[in-house]
Amino acid sequence: MQFLIVTKPASAPPPEMILPLIDAMSAWITANRASGKAKSLWSFAGTGGGGGVIDVDSHEELDEIMAGFPFGPFSTTEVYALSDLDRSLAASRAVFEGMMKAMAPR
Repeated sequence: MQFLIVTKPASAPPPEMILPLIDAMSAWITANRASGKAKSLWSFAGTGGGGGVIDVDSHEELDEIMAGFPFGPFSTTEVYALSDLDRSLAASRAVFEGMMKAMAPR
């Protein structure tokens, strides 16, 4: 299961926490890349926040990973479940074909 994670700053951490948070974030990134769970990670250019694609076996596993996200208490986090595009298009086509048949004059 893949999830798109988008984080944006919600509040500023206390100044004395910024450098330790950056170090903790670097460690979090390293651990999740090494485990193969973080497929892609990025920051937003010129502003705070960022995101990535996390590949996990369950939403509970995602919750465990995000519980360790160092900037979590200072961020707004959005999570989007990702779906295979071809499969989504096929499902949408099937639904609309069914609707069209139901609406057709008899």
